Amino acid sequence: MSETNHESLHPKNTGLSRRDLFRTVGMAAGGAMLLGLPKFLGGGLTAAEAAIKPGALGSANLALELEGKYACSVRSVAGGNAFAELVMENLGPDSIQRKRPGQVRFEDILIEVPLGEDSKLLGGWVADFLTKSSTPINGAITYADFNMNETKRLDFFNAVLTEVAFPAADATEGKSAAFLTLRITPQSTRLAGPSGKKVQGALGSKQKAVIAGNFRFNVQGLESACTRIFKVQGIAAKRMKAVEAVGQQRLPEVRLGALDCSLISVFLPETDAGPFYAWFDDTILKGKASGERGGLLEWLDPTLKNVLASAQLGGLGILRFAPEPVKVGMEKIGLVQVDLYCETINLTL
Repeated sequence: MSETNHESLHPKNTGLSRRDLFRTVGMAAGGAMLLGLPKFLGGGLTAAEAAIKPGALGSANLALELEGKYACSVRSVAGGNAFAELVMENLGPDSIQRKRPGQVRFEDILIEVPLGEDSKLLGGWVADFLTKSSTPINGAITYADFNMNETKRLDFFNAVLTEVAFPAADATEGKSAAFLTLRITPQSTRLAGPSGKKVQGALGSKQKAVIAGNFRFNVQGLESACTRIFKVQGIAAKRMKAVEAVGQQRLPEVRLGALDCSLISVFLPETDAGPFYAWFDDTILKGKASGERGGLLEWLDPTLKNVLASAQLGGLGILRFAPEPVKVGMEKIGLVQVDLYCETINLTL
């Protein structure tokens, strides 16, 4: 049996909001307690034991571990719970629909991490996902108190990245920090109670202050039109996944497909948009074949001179432009939305 997940982290495609991101977090204690997470791979507490252990549910700090090493701090986490599929039995002579729990499954884990985190572990995992596929990895989300004492942890096993969402670059965001949203698809998870250990890596981690409003966006050959880009909507890259059952005694396997990048919507003053209009005329109306270009989205420091993080965009093609509605008497500069498709993304942290 296969199951393809069509969910996306991209705000434009799915309307991902804070409510969506945390839609499963309420199950973390209550739902997991009812289901009773199995002790996969041995050791660890059951979900019920972890939830009722003193101090297990409180947390002031979150962190991501990969292969037993601190990778980065985490802003928010949701999902990762175990659940059983519902199996409908054949209808009997009493005309009552009998049901039973089926094979165990595990929710995807959604986390937000700072875009400016200086982490080779995280950067390498994301780079592999964007350029090759996603390497299965063991890891954990650790919860700690204000003194960095671990209070609980969510271990995950044979997990792959299935989606990476980049934050919107918006000149109106002021001092808002920029975060990456990651979708992690585990083969299994295990909730464990507090170990009493210090989360050592988080204390000495390096992090660059990446601000959503400090950015620069360019399209190859159209640099003159990109000097006053007002906004670049959030971009998402995903690999379609199929979860395949391999027998009653084994956990399902996750198989990944090709990389698929979301549309990129750019907003700029209409007075600057002439080169984009010409690009559209050449490639869409006149049908010229060599219409694709490269692009670059860079997040800058407060001086707007030094690059803190960047996303290299390959195979950009224009699909649409749309000036904003105009009313008589409007005095502000009119903006144009330009929609581009993208084939590849390569992130540099």
